[in-house]
Parts: sequence; C-alpha cells; structure tokens
Amino acid sequence: MKIREGFARFQASIQPTMQPIYSELENGQSPETFFITCSDSRISPNLITQTDPGEIFVIRNAGNIVPKPGTGELSIEGTIEYAVQVLKVKNIVVCGHSQCGAVGGLLDLESLETLPAVRDWVSKSGAVLAKIKDCDAESRSEEAIKANVMLQLDHLMEYEYVRSAVERGDLELHGIVYHFGSGQVDYLTDGTF
Repeated sequence: MKIREGFARFQASIQPTMQPIYSELENGQSPETFFITCSDSRISPNLITQTDPGEIFVIRNAGNIVPKPGTGELSIEGTIEYAVQVLKVKNIVVCGHSQCGAVGGLLDLESLETLPAVRDWVSKSGAVLAKIKDCDAESRSEEAIKANVMLQLDHLMEYEYVRSAVERGDLELHGIVYHFGSGQVDYLTDGTF
C-alpha cells in the first residue's frame, strides 16, 4: 500500500532531518495563517505554500466553502472560531483552484441529482450564480471560481469575532486561486501574507 510505504519512508528519512521542528511542535502550535481550501487531492497546502509543519492551520472541504454562521456546520464553524479566538491567526486565506468540481457542480446542479449531499453542500455558494450571470460561456467557470472565493470571504466577515478582529487590524482576509497546470496563483485581494 502506497500510504504505508510513505509512512515508512517518512520515518526513515524525513522525520530525522526535521526532528528539531517536530520537537518544538510537541509544545503546541502558533501558526500565523489559517488556510481554507478545497479537499481536491491535487492541492497540497504545505507544498504549494512552501511551509513547514506548524506554519499554517488548514481546513479543507469540497469547494473551499465557508458556510454562514449559525447554519449548523459545526466542524467548520468550530475550526474558524479556534483559529481566530485561540490561535489568534493574523491571516485567513481562502484558496480556490482551477477545474474545481464543486464549482462545476454548482454551475450544473442537475448533474448532482444522484449526489444530494454534494448538491446541498455546493448550493451554499448559490450567490455565485447571480455574480456571474452576465459572463460568457468561455469565462463562466473561471469567473465562478473567483466569485466563489470572494463569497467565502464575505461569509467569514459575517462571523462577529472575525469581523471584530479585521476591524481592529489584528486579522487580514485574503482570496487566491491556484492553477494546477501552471502553478500560477491569482491574488484576488490586496495585502501581504
């Protein structure tokens, strides 16, 4: 099994070289950035950001969706709350990506008839459809991916503690889109992180 072999290689050759980092992480974590991205297997957050373990706090789900507060998505709401209230991250990055299947499903909800949970999940980004209604067919998917990232930033600002931290200047929100083929990143918001 490839995963078991990977663990063995990690323990034999990588763990020993990174032991100082892992020893320090035994005492806790203090990442500066909370990275919200898609569960798509082609995205490897630490690889594309070139960060070490402990440097970014990550949550992944289909379509990098941030549900509005109070919708009962406690796993995501709890992770946002922990990142902002306990870890006191300085940045939240919502990372969308090219060829996003979740956004593709949102653009064609009928294709998800046999996947009702997926259909209901991606429908949480339904406001994207109004934002791209005037796009031509060629750019529709790409514009929907960008609009989806920006919508999630809007949803984050609906969390009172996120909004308060942003207004105090303790937290910045960033939106990006990563392109698989080229490795290019589109920065949709200003700011440095």
